[in-house]
Amino acid sequence: MKATENEISVLREKIVAARAECVLTDTQIGALVGVHASQVGRITRGEFRRISESVVQICKVLGLEMDAAAFEASAETAAWAKLQASLRGLWDRTPEGADKIVRVLDTIGALRER
Repeated sequence: MKATENEISVLREKIVAARAECVLTDTQIGALVGVHASQVGRITRGEFRRISESVVQICKVLGLEMDAAAFEASAETAAWAKLQASLRGLWDRTPEGADKIVRVLDTIGALRER
């Protein structure tokens, strides 16, 4: 999502403050929003450059209101969110299931290169 550096700076401060009040772990927040705990930690420390879908979802978990009109979603962000949702629907939450999906995606990627 597009935002000014000032808007991002203000949001960073809000996220850091809200994270200090939250009783959930990074792993628990990550499970709720579908991102790895390490990414949750990075975002909640204010270490991000743009307002991605992950940042928005973490803000929701932390109880931060986001004014959707203030940020313009890019086509790439929307497409990535759609892709993530589709992958989550395919995955059976097992390492083996993840390996199968990766093999299929790698095969598709190899076909595109031809």
